[in-house]
Amino acid sequence: MDIFVTVMLIAMILLVVVVGAAVFVQQSGTLREIQKKLDMAQEHEKKRKDPEILRRERVALLDPLMLLESELHKRKPQELTPEEIDLIATSRARIIAISDDLKAANDWLGAPYDLEWFEYLERIPLLRTAYLNSGFADVAPLEQITSGN
Repeated sequence: MDIFVTVMLIAMILLVVVVGAAVFVQQSGTLREIQKKLDMAQEHEKKRKDPEILRRERVALLDPLMLLESELHKRKPQELTPEEIDLIATSRARIIAISDDLKAANDWLGAPYDLEWFEYLERIPLLRTAYLNSGFADVAPLEQITSGN
């Protein structure tokens, strides 16, 4: 009878060790998955630009446009030079990208802090008029808008 109890006791200890090892392996796998997700979140956070840096970049893009607006007050041209059109086009593309980045990161504050490109363009009327007169603006003619084409 003593041998039977000893064998049962050893069997119970082995069973507890096997169950403990199985639980340990399962928990360590879960912890590895959690660590992987945390690492991915940290990488995403590093890749994401700081909203203040994006806003400063947007201001740096708007400053030359404001200077061009003041220059247009002096010379009153009907159309812009190709260099001025390029300046507007590159500024427009980057400002739209910055707005999209801010919206994607849920850092969009809205007016008066964050404005869309067309809202900035409305604040510089001479430049807007000259840009539209130059024929390089991405604006559909009124006939297309009203006819639905």
